Amino acid sequence: MQREYRDRGLQIIGITYPPQTLAQVRRFVTKMGINYPIALGNKETKALFDDGDVLPITVIIDREGKVRGIVQGILYSEEFEEKIRPLLMSVTQPSAR
Repeated sequence: MQREYRDRGLQIIGITYPPQTLAQVRRFVTKMGINYPIALGNKETKALFDDGDVLPITVIIDREGKVRGIVQGILYSEEFEEKIRPLLMSVTQPSAR
């Protein structure tokens, strides 16, 4: 999704949980070919958005920084189309004056 929609404003940021070492995260990122930033998280980081035990979670944050939704579990394409895609701006050329 990051590759396909980055030009329309999508920015994915991964946060590890449960806590991992930097070396573990780097190996995982390289092995999986992840193309977005990953931050090291902990219980307090997760608690900012969700207090449940379900992983992964997707926190949808709009351009103004407002949390627009949380998806517990895997984000399926139907949920992306419903909850995230409408928030993406189409790239437009600046108007000439």
